[in-house]
Amino acid sequence: MDLHQLFVLANAFKEGDLPVGGTRDDGIRSDARRELRATRLGSIRRASFVDDGVSAAIERGRDHAHDRDLDVLTVEQVKTTLLAADGAAWARRHRESLPSEACAAIVKVMTNDELAGVARRLTNPLLDRPGGTRGTDIVIGGPGHFGSRIQPNSPGDDEEEILFSILDGLTHGCGDVIIGLNPAADELDTIVRLEQLLERVVKALELPTRYCVLSDIVKQHQARARTRVDVGFQSLAGTSRALNGIVGLDADGILDLARAFDGLYFETGQGSAVTNGTAEGVDMVTLESRAYGLARAIRKQTGAWTIVNDVAGFIGPEVFRSAEQLERACLEDLVMARLQGITMGLDVCATFHMGLSPAELRAVTDRIVTRAAPVYLMAVAGNADPMLGYLTTAFRDHPSLRQRTGGRITSTMAHRLEELGSVDAARLYALFAQSERDRRSTSTLEEEARRKLGELRERGFDLGISGEAAASRLEAIYQNARHALYASVDESVIRDVCANHTRVRTDASDRDDYLVHPPAGERISREHAGRLQALFSKRPAQVQLVVSDGLNANAANEQLRMLLPLLRRLIADGGFELNPTDVIVQNGRVRAGYHIGQLAACDVLLHLIGERPGTGLNTLSAYLTYGRDNEGRLRWAPELDHSCTTAICGIHPRGKPPETAAHEIARTLARIVHQRTSGVTLRA
Repeated sequence: MDLHQLFVLANAFKEGDLPVGGTRDDGIRSDARRELRATRLGSIRRASFVDDGVSAAIERGRDHAHDRDLDVLTVEQVKTTLLAADGAAWARRHRESLPSEACAAIVKVMTNDELAGVARRLTNPLLDRPGGTRGTDIVIGGPGHFGSRIQPNSPGDDEEEILFSILDGLTHGCGDVIIGLNPAADELDTIVRLEQLLERVVKALELPTRYCVLSDIVKQHQARARTRVDVGFQSLAGTSRALNGIVGLDADGILDLARAFDGLYFETGQGSAVTNGTAEGVDMVTLESRAYGLARAIRKQTGAWTIVNDVAGFIGPEVFRSAEQLERACLEDLVMARLQGITMGLDVCATFHMGLSPAELRAVTDRIVTRAAPVYLMAVAGNADPMLGYLTTAFRDHPSLRQRTGGRITSTMAHRLEELGSVDAARLYALFAQSERDRRSTSTLEEEARRKLGELRERGFDLGISGEAAASRLEAIYQNARHALYASVDESVIRDVCANHTRVRTDASDRDDYLVHPPAGERISREHAGRLQALFSKRPAQVQLVVSDGLNANAANEQLRMLLPLLRRLIADGGFELNPTDVIVQNGRVRAGYHIGQLAACDVLLHLIGERPGTGLNTLSAYLTYGRDNEGRLRWAPELDHSCTTAICGIHPRGKPPETAAHEIARTLARIVHQRTSGVTLRA
C-alpha cells in the first residue's frame, strides 16, 4: 500500500476523508494504523505527497539538523516518546525539524486521550511584545495561559456595532491575544477604515494586544500605503492549488508579502481543500499539518510575531457529521501544530447546517478546553456570529472556562484591566470617547453608552445579556437558521422579479440529501440539464442570471424584490446582454451555476444564492464568473475552480444594502467583461 493510501485509511473516520479514498470500515482503518505505526519517519520524509510550492517552502523552512536521528524512528516509537515523562522536552528539541507529514502520521495512531495528554503538555510561548516580560508572567501560549480573540463582526461593518462588541468582550476579560475583525465588505476603503478603527480603540484604552482585519495579505499590503496595519492576515492551505484558489498566490508569493509585517495571523482548518477539489489526493489531516509547516516556514524566514487559528467545523456536514468528529479534529490539530512549534488557538465552531445544537457544541468546547488546553478560543457577541452566521464561543463563556481550567489571560492584559478599574462597557465607552476629545462628562457618556447598548440589543446584538435571556435568544437564532435551511424560494417572488424563467433541480433527491452530500447540489439533474440545453440551443447570451436557494432560500425571498429590478436596469444601461430567460435552481450550490454556464455557453454567469443562515438577516450573495480562458475558449465545467469566481456577499439592508449591492455587481460585471477574467485574477 502506498503512503498516500495508507495515510487516508489510517485516519479516525470523518466524512471529509471519503472524497480522497477514505473508508467507514473500522477493520481496514485499524489495519492501516498498524502498518503506519511500523513506518519509519525517514520513509515519510522522503515520500513526495505533493510536488508543489508548498512542499518546497516547508522543506526550506525546516531545520534538517536532526534528520538522521529522526529518520530511523518509527511512528510508534515517536508516539511512545511523546507520551513519556520527557516527551515535552523531546518535542521542544525537534519542533523545528519534524516533517509535517510525520506529525500527521503521529496523530493518526493516537487515541483521543493520548492526543489530549500530549497537547496539554506541549507549549510554544509567544511574548506579548518584545521586552518587558518577567519570567513569572503569563504569556501567549505559555504555561497556564488560556486567552481569546475578540471577533467583533458586524453585518454592515458598522463602527458602533464593532466598538461595542469590543468593549463588551473586554468586560469578560477577552481579547488578550488579538482583536480580529472579519470585514463584511472586502473593498480597500473598508479595510483601511476598519484598521484605523481598531487602532483607535487599542490606543485609546492602551490595550496590550494586537489587532487585525482579516481580509487577505494582498489587500492588506495595499492598505499599508494608506494606514498602519498591525498584523498581516492570510488563510493557509496544504497545497499550492488550494493557496492559489484562496489568494491567487503560491507559498513564495505569500512569503514575499509577509516580510512587510512584524505580526502575522494565519487561519487554517481541516476540509477546505477537499471540498474545493484542491486536495491533490491527500487526506485532510495531512493537509492541515502541511499548512502548519508552511506557517512555521514563513515565521522562520520573517521572524514575525506569529499565531495560527484553526477554524474547525466551519464548512459543514460534508467534513464533520458529528460532535465526535469535530472533537477529534481539534485534538489532532492541536498536537500537529504544537509539534511544529506553532502557537495556535481554536475556533471550535459549527455551521447551522451541520446540525449540532448549541448545547452539543458547548459540551465539545468544554471537553477540548479542559482536556487539551488550547492557547486561545474565539470570542463573539453571543454564541452566534452576527455576520458570518455560525455557532462558536461567546464572550460570556470565557470567565467560566478560565475558572474551570485554572487558565489565565496574559499578565499584561490582566494588569491593564485592573488599571481600568471595574470593567464596564459604559465606562470603557466614556474613556474611549474622551480620548477622542469628546468633552462631555463621564456620567453623560456612560448614560449614552447604556442607551446605545440597548439599541444594539434591540437590533439583535447579544451584548450585556446572560442567563435565561441569552439562552432564549440563542435558541431563537438556532430555530430560525434551521427553518431557513429547509425553506424554498417563493413562487410569488420569482413571478415579481423574473418574468421569464425556468425552474430546474439538481441531483439532490431532497433537502437532507442536499445538506449532507454537497456534490448532489452541484450538478443539474440529467432531465433538467437536457431541458436547459434545448433552451440554450440558439445563440448564447453574454450574461446568464441564475437564482438558487442555497443554504437560505429566505434570503432570496427577502432581497430579490429590492435587488433585481435595479440590477437589471444597471446591466442594460451598461450595454450588456442578459439572457431573457432566468434559471431558478432548487437545491443549488455555487457549482450548479458553473454547470448551467456550461449548458448556456454564456460569457458571464451571475449567480444569486442564499447563504449564512443563523445571522437572522437572511443575506444573499452574488457570484460572478467569466466563462472563458486566456485563449477565449469556454472553460465551463461543474468542477471549475472557485478561484475563478468573484463573490459579493452580505446583501441585506443591515449588511450591504440591495441598492448598494446592485451598483457593485454592475461595476464588477463591467470590470469582468473589460478584463476578460474573474476571481483572483480580476484587478481592482
